[in-house]
Amino acid sequence: MVKVVLVTGGNRGIGLEICRILAAAGHKVILGSRDLQKGQKAGDMLKGKVQAIHLDVINAGHIQVVASFIEKAYGKLDILINNAGIGIGSKGAPDADLDDVKQIMETNFYGAWYVSQAMIPLLRKSNDGRIINMSSGMGALNDLTGGYAGYRLSKTALNGLTILMANELNQEEIIVVAMSPGWVRTDMGGAGAPRTVEQGAETAVWLATASRADIETGKFYRDRRIILW
Repeated sequence: MVKVVLVTGGNRGIGLEICRILAAAGHKVILGSRDLQKGQKAGDMLKGKVQAIHLDVINAGHIQVVASFIEKAYGKLDILINNAGIGIGSKGAPDADLDDVKQIMETNFYGAWYVSQAMIPLLRKSNDGRIINMSSGMGALNDLTGGYAGYRLSKTALNGLTILMANELNQEEIIVVAMSPGWVRTDMGGAGAPRTVEQGAETAVWLATASRADIETGKFYRDRRIILW
């Protein structure tokens, strides 16, 4: 079944790979990018198989324009992949620059929340609505070992939002899950990361396309398996 998919932060790295795989499989993919030129360039790389759109996840105007576009073009949204994220600073909680932390939280946590709220009415029109939040193992409670405090806590908060929304939307049969791509060789992950972007994207693609019977809402996934929060 062809799905309508919105991927935030889709112009590079894991997001771009998710877009590439889903578009190649014939799905209608909307590639959201904070920088429209970069989004359009990414769309050109994918030979026009995706719709690049201007989407800054902390800009309410952008979000509403995207929601209106999807409603007019498709009438619904099947899959929202909250992939957009940033990482600033490596300090631990005692020394972290809280202005940096606020900026990270705004994108990684509030951005996903803003976009989810705007897209839920469109997901309600689907018979297979799903929200996939791109989290990180660094945000797992049993891995809060130190360093990168802002990034870690933004993902911990995103995990909490995942559980809350999953419970609140369960009666409407909208699946809400979080996933960790692992440490991936991207601009954010760095050249020394052990995983490829293909490996980082694989679980997101599976969560977007697998049978509903194979996915448990309100859970945290890595490599297609449930992991501890």
